[in-house]
Amino acid sequence: MKASVELRDKREARLRQQLRDTPMRPLPLFQLTGWTHFVDEEVNPPVLAAGNSPTEDRKTDEQAIAYHRHLRMVPTDAMTHMQKTVVEAVHRNSGSREGLMDHVIDGPAGTGKTCLLRAIGRTTQQEIEVATNGRQPNTIPVVHITTPADPEPRVNWIWEIGSYLGLNPEPKSLTEVLEMRRHQDVTLSVNYVLETAQTRLLLVDDIDRSSPQQLANVLPYFDYLRDKLGISLIFCGTGASHLLHQARILAQDLTRVSAENRVRLAQAGRPADSVSPSPSPTALLPVTWLHPLPLGLKAEEQEMFRRVLASFEADLRLYRLEENALSKHAAQLHQLTGGYFKALSYVISTAAVIAIHSGSENITEKELKAATAQLGPWQPAANQP
Repeated sequence: MKASVELRDKREARLRQQLRDTPMRPLPLFQLTGWTHFVDEEVNPPVLAAGNSPTEDRKTDEQAIAYHRHLRMVPTDAMTHMQKTVVEAVHRNSGSREGLMDHVIDGPAGTGKTCLLRAIGRTTQQEIEVATNGRQPNTIPVVHITTPADPEPRVNWIWEIGSYLGLNPEPKSLTEVLEMRRHQDVTLSVNYVLETAQTRLLLVDDIDRSSPQQLANVLPYFDYLRDKLGISLIFCGTGASHLLHQARILAQDLTRVSAENRVRLAQAGRPADSVSPSPSPTALLPVTWLHPLPLGLKAEEQEMFRRVLASFEADLRLYRLEENALSKHAAQLHQLTGGYFKALSYVISTAAVIAIHSGSENITEKELKAATAQLGPWQPAANQP
């Protein structure tokens, strides 16, 4: 069911206004207008006036405050390598007729999986557009969806794709929202648009919200997109590799097939080895693992964490920011955040906003204490007084 041009234009106009009012807002990324804005977005840091004294209205400078509230997720060497590897795999898939592979991003919550997923999608689309001499009309290289609120019916997953493509009209009133309506099947419309728009990559985030059985219901459709339309798929979520492994067993009944094969081998006088009836998750598909940043006794681990802090420092725009303002507190920051990117980014961005509001324009132990008040007590490192 296609939305009318009028409804689609109204939705896109509203989304553009939201993106202007709240830069880097994540929700519209699951709709084509928001994703396109994200691909084109260039976050320019605020320009500091000459000297080390802020202007009178600095404490209420919404541009500076918004910039520091949404500091970019600085990449590690491992994330950069993984992004390059997956993007190359997507290009390889697009030139293959057989052997297309999905990819999985797995790891604990807060390690930057979603940021890596979106970075891969943005880089892939940018490279495709460069190869085609710019963005071509009526092409949608990348589709980004999240697991539906009710992942049981297959139609709800397809509805998520249809919503991204703008094929589902929005409700006209609150009454329609409150009505218990069953989603109509938009499979044919979605397939037609994905094929004609030359979609190359489908990003599926938060699949840990579904069960293996729920995911198994939709895997045959994802297989169709991959095998018939040549669309590469990347699944992202905590425990995603195990979840997909179990879903594959349910979708293809690998356990039953393996058991039948063992019976046939035994009847033929060639008993099978006593091994697991199904392959491991990593044998089924490539998995990218993200882990919290370590800060152990090894010099290379300490150097890596401090290099990440230095990257955050380079992005800060504070008038009186001291050299190594974050690095000198590496031990405390790691103790409080556990090396998790999400927590680390939150602490640094909050401390920067506090520095602007207070007029200190620097991140010291005072700002970090205030920023980490809800995370735990601030304690000196073992080698500090």
